[in-house]
Amino acid sequence: MSWSAPVPELVELFDQAICADPRIERRTLFGCPAAFMRGHLAGAVFRDQFVLKLGATDVVRLHEGRVPVQFEPLEGRRMRELYVVPRGVVADRESLDEWIAAALDRVAAWPPKGGRARPAARAKAAASEVDSLHGLGPRSRELLERAGIASLARLRELGAIRAYVAVKRTGGKPSLNLLWALEGAISGRRWQDVAREDRTTLLLALEDTLAMPPEALD
Repeated sequence: MSWSAPVPELVELFDQAICADPRIERRTLFGCPAAFMRGHLAGAVFRDQFVLKLGATDVVRLHEGRVPVQFEPLEGRRMRELYVVPRGVVADRESLDEWIAAALDRVAAWPPKGGRARPAARAKAAASEVDSLHGLGPRSRELLERAGIASLARLRELGAIRAYVAVKRTGGKPSLNLLWALEGAISGRRWQDVAREDRTTLLLALEDTLAMPPEALD
């Protein structure tokens, strides 16, 4: 295996567990998948390692007495605040989600890294109220704006289900992660918590709503 080749199964898990978060931008690091939020690295896959950005407090809490392993892509080149997730945790999706949530909460608290957007693009972004929606990434906000949902007030008026259906009707082809994120934006929760706690309720409500004639949703 080359030094930059990640394990395919780990890449698939990485995409499902962290890159599905609408706030995440998927890039590459050392030729491997990496998750960035507002310009900050949140996690990555390297060879057979699942790596996350964690603070000292989270490292102590999550390792539960185990010795943490700092990410070292090259011998002697450790990367600050990046830690290798234990294999037992990687194999336990519930535990892994807890680690990911800690990493994303940490990175989300940081100011965005200096963007390269042109002044006109920055002004346009600032003018859109939908940018303030909690937990929604640029792609999700774009889908909402295309569906005519440009503010938290409008999202609350529609509710997560009808807003999600409105996006589908525009041809946006959203994943279910957008539904979790919309409910999270309304309730002020992380999308992971919504997916874990309200998944069945939301899916049943979505099924009922999709069965309704389009004019009933206008």
